[in-house]
Amino acid sequence: MVSGRAGVVPSPWLVAVLSSSRDIGLSLKMLNWFYVSAGSVLSAQRPPRVAFALSGGGKGVKTYVYIDGFNLYYAIKDMGCKWLDPKRMTEQVVPSARIEKVRYFTARVSGAVDAGAPGRQQIFFKALATVPEVQIHLGTFLAKSNWRPVMLLPVAHRALTDTAGSRATFVPGNLVVDVDAGLATSRPERLPVGRYGKGSAGGRPAALPDAVKAQVFTMEEKGSDVNLAVHLVNDAWAGRFDAAVVVSNDTDLVEPIRIVAQELGKSVYLLTPPGKFGAASPLVRVATHQRHIRPSHLRASHLRASQFPDPVWGPDGQPIAKPAGW
Repeated sequence: MVSGRAGVVPSPWLVAVLSSSRDIGLSLKMLNWFYVSAGSVLSAQRPPRVAFALSGGGKGVKTYVYIDGFNLYYAIKDMGCKWLDPKRMTEQVVPSARIEKVRYFTARVSGAVDAGAPGRQQIFFKALATVPEVQIHLGTFLAKSNWRPVMLLPVAHRALTDTAGSRATFVPGNLVVDVDAGLATSRPERLPVGRYGKGSAGGRPAALPDAVKAQVFTMEEKGSDVNLAVHLVNDAWAGRFDAAVVVSNDTDLVEPIRIVAQELGKSVYLLTPPGKFGAASPLVRVATHQRHIRPSHLRASHLRASQFPDPVWGPDGQPIAKPAGW
């Protein structure tokens, strides 16, 4: 047994090493056997990881899945695939995994903007509850109203008049609010409403008291990233899995993934939801495996194959129908 950074094999061992091959399925032809004599020293920077790529011999990699629910939802909400079974989705991407637990981190949404949102979410929760491996972990969801300075102001009319009676003509559209300019002297493509500071180091200018402001609703989810990180590290430390799949692109998870992969020696498969910027590089650097949800990896056919049936039948025998638009 290897301990620390280097260890001594106490008795003769027979060790199998996979040779390189285009076909990475397990077979006897791929095994090179060599003998390690007593007293041989094996260098070990970290405990050996389990390779997701191995196939054959059944699904033997004991795997836990950790899903950032909102991160995934907003990434696929316009793809027509929200009625998604997360366990089946993971199996599509990592077929060698034996999924024993799916931890789904989310929060109950507010109905402040969309009164029907909480009901649709509850239906989805009921569908998730029909999968024995899925456990839902709830954080909190905050809906707040704030006044924010306007940077782009929609203009529907060509002529505008300020309080001093000066008039200026603008092309209808979204016009940039000018910085410290008077209405009569502004360039035609800019709309000077209120005043803004100059800003510093390339930052956005700060709004002054007379700047135009708009009331906006902000939706903020709290707790999911912390809950995911805590459960990931705790499950790894307790030895509950051989490998983990993390479905998120949140860089707040860099340190817990690093601890699990590098200090605890577990395989961590990063499955990042779709986005125009791709997987966050800090996450890619610490994960042992990485795959981005995009057509070349997770095609629309995969997502369709991972949908819940409509309806899902609950444990009480009652149907759970997919919400409209999902």
